[in-house]
Order: sequence, then structure tokens, then C-alpha cells
Amino acid sequence: MVRKPVVAGSFYPADSSNLSSTIDQYLSHVDVEVEGEILGVISPHAGYVYSGQTAAFAYKALKDKNKKLVILLGPSHRYYVKGFSIYDEGKWETPLGTVSIDEDFVSKLKSHSELIVNEPEAHSQEHSLEVQLPFLQKVIEDFKIVPIVFNTDQPSTLSVLANALSDELKNRKDWVIVTSSDLYHGHDYNKAKAVTGKVDKYIQRLDYEGLLEYDKEMRESGACAACGCSAIAVLLQVMKNFGIAKGKLLERTTSGDVTGETSGYVVGYGAWVFLEDKKGKAKSKKSESGVDFDLTSEDKERLLTIARKTINEYIRNDKAPEFKVESEVLQEKCGAFVTLKKKNGALRGCIGLIVAEKPLYLAIRDMAIAAATQDPRFPPVVSSEIDDIEIEISVLTPMQKVTNADEIEVGRDGLMIRRGFMSGLLLPQVPVEQGWDKETFLEHTCYKAGLPSDAWKSSELWKFQAIVFSEKE
Repeated sequence: MVRKPVVAGSFYPADSSNLSSTIDQYLSHVDVEVEGEILGVISPHAGYVYSGQTAAFAYKALKDKNKKLVILLGPSHRYYVKGFSIYDEGKWETPLGTVSIDEDFVSKLKSHSELIVNEPEAHSQEHSLEVQLPFLQKVIEDFKIVPIVFNTDQPSTLSVLANALSDELKNRKDWVIVTSSDLYHGHDYNKAKAVTGKVDKYIQRLDYEGLLEYDKEMRESGACAACGCSAIAVLLQVMKNFGIAKGKLLERTTSGDVTGETSGYVVGYGAWVFLEDKKGKAKSKKSESGVDFDLTSEDKERLLTIARKTINEYIRNDKAPEFKVESEVLQEKCGAFVTLKKKNGALRGCIGLIVAEKPLYLAIRDMAIAAATQDPRFPPVVSSEIDDIEIEISVLTPMQKVTNADEIEVGRDGLMIRRGFMSGLLLPQVPVEQGWDKETFLEHTCYKAGLPSDAWKSSELWKFQAIVFSEKE
């Protein structure tokens, strides 16, 4: 099965020699110096006469790199995709030749989630990924592609793809993620310059949630911050998983700068790269047990102090305190639970964030309040109880899909089960405290979701690990 080009002759030249010389000309006007291995790039996807020169910055950085696997991420402009549409077999053709799909990698990626599926309609007329291929064919050799397009802007859903990609890429050295996105779309040239500048700041500091929120604000005003905002968000999550600290801007411009017409409709363009340092320090932070990062004893003490002060202040004064933290780890977004127990060991409250949606120190502050006042199993904590409560914190790693129950290890893994709108989660320490074997653990996870005890055999099942520590240690 060969996907034929659909925008050759409109977005870029249909004649192979003309296309080749056009890209050569763009690349010849670019001088890019980067140090370190490139793991990701962002490139625009408008017609080459508008954004080709900007795209050339990203591809000049990639020129002659040993990349055998290219993950292509972009928006689906014409077809709504519920999850992620992955083109799963055959080849893609451009006037410069054909490129094969990495069908083995696609198969592994699809096994992570039912949200990762092949919806052919999403690719049949889509240009966002197609326009990247001729540039790739000119700068690297003998590579395969994995094309994925999507629409969702929900962080929890985007994390499914980001974590699946991270898991499958962690043992490879020859890959790059190419993310396709134009920037501002609107009718104000000056605003286009300002918006693209703000997007640049979000991208450089890998703040994908901030970028998603900003894009929502822009869309409410009738414009947008980036038409491939969700694709960028997935890229930024993967880069963070591999220890990349920031993105590097190579070029930023607008259609108005290219054409000289600064009135009327304006579109923004940008090119970024994401690099390991030259010593190769930016490796996946995920250990064999899945832990994304380590917490020092000082980090743990700081988080426990935040939880304790928050409960004291909120219960007594109905006010959430503000905190300033210096640790970069505590500013990382990740899931976390706060568990409250009486000194006799009885549970008094437990609530957490499954999805990494806010900095860790703020997650602990907010979950401390929730555990003390919002757990539906218990009445809110009162001030007379505070001194009799011990605090336990669980910092979660990204979810990993379970395809076989043999993958689960009691004492190491927590579990989440999901069927339709019903879901339930148990932390790794729960089966140990209760003395459960694996099957009992699975059954109680089902009960937590309100499902039959054997529902784990036919439902989505995810495992995760946790860094667990408490005041009594």
C-alpha cells in the first residue's frame, strides 16, 4: 500500500528536479550550528513559498545525521480523530521517491493503547506530515517513518502517546521526532509577532501544559497560538522523559515577513531543535523500575513539610499557603498522592493526581488539602485531629500499559484499571499492607472501579511505580 502525495504541485513542486533544487536552495541559505544529538525538531507545514525557508533551519540541523526512525507528529486538519491515527503499513511517496513505514515499531506502539489506531481518512488528504517528507529525503538517508496525526488537546490523553513513545524509544539510539506545526493564525501582524514569541518561551522551557492553555485562550479569541499545539505538547513530554532541559529556537517568522504584506491574514512559523548535550547526558530518566527521577532526602523532607504546613494552615485558617522551591525536581510536573493515617495506622484520607498536570510541590499542597477535606469516605479533618495524623506521600511514574498479568510485580507496581467511564487505582504499597497476592490485588483494583472481580481480564490495565515516603521514617 502506497500513500500517494496529495499536495505536490500546490504546497511544494510536483516535479522531482524542481523540488530537489528548491530544497537545496533553502538549505544553502541556512547556517546552523548545534552541539549534541538531535532527538526532536519542530518544523512548519505551510506551502514552501511561505514556510520552506524557516523549515530549512530545522532540516539543516538534521542534515547527514544517522537517523533510521522518524516519528512524524502533526495535526489532523480535515478529519476528527478520537485518539491518535497512526498510518500503520506500506509506504509514503513524494516526487523524490518512497519511504517505508516502520511496521514493527507501529505494532509495538499500538499495543500500548486502544487510542492509537489507524484511521485512513485522517491521512488521505492531510498535508501536515506530507510536506516534511521531501526535506527529510534530502537531508538523511535510509530511514523509515511512523506518521501520527491527532486533534485532542487533553493533557491526560496526550500523555498516553507521549509515554508510549518514550517507552518504545528508550532502547534505541537512531531516532528523531519531527513535529509539524504552524503558529499564529489571525488577522493582526503585530499580534502574530507577539504570539509566536510567547509560544517560543513555552517551547524552550518545555511547558506543554502552559502552551495548551495559551492555545485555548487564543482560540477563544478567534485565532490560535499553534495549529499543531497538541503535537508539540506530545513532543515536549517525550523530551522531558529523556532528560532534555530546554528547546533551542533556530528561526521564527511570519507569512507577513516572507511576502511583505503585513495586513490581512497572517500565519506564524518557527523551527526548534531538542538536543542531548555533547557529552550525551540527556538520557532517559526512567530506570528499569520505571522511576523517572530520584528524590533526595532533602526533597522528601521539603514535600512533607509542604503537606504538613498546608494542612495546618488550611484546616485552621481556610487558606492554602504559598511556597517557593529551588529544587528543579520539585518543579517537575508529575502525578502524586497524599495519604493521611492516624498514628494507630487507620486510614484518614487519601487523594491524588494520576496525571502529571502541575509542579510536584503544588500537587502535594493541593492533594494534602483534598486528602484532608474531600475524601468522600471520611468527614473533613478538624483541627483537634491534626497532631494525631501522619502524612505519607507517593510520587508516581508515568503509566505503562499492561498486556499480560505476568508483567505485574506486587510491591513494586501500582495498578489502574479502566473500562469506559469507570476506573480505579491502587497504590503499590496497598497490596503489601494488606498481604494480598497478585490475583487478590487485581480483584481489589476492579472493586475500586466498581467492576466485577475478573474485569481485569477484559479491561484496560495500567501499571506504575511510586516513590513512597512518610513522616514516620
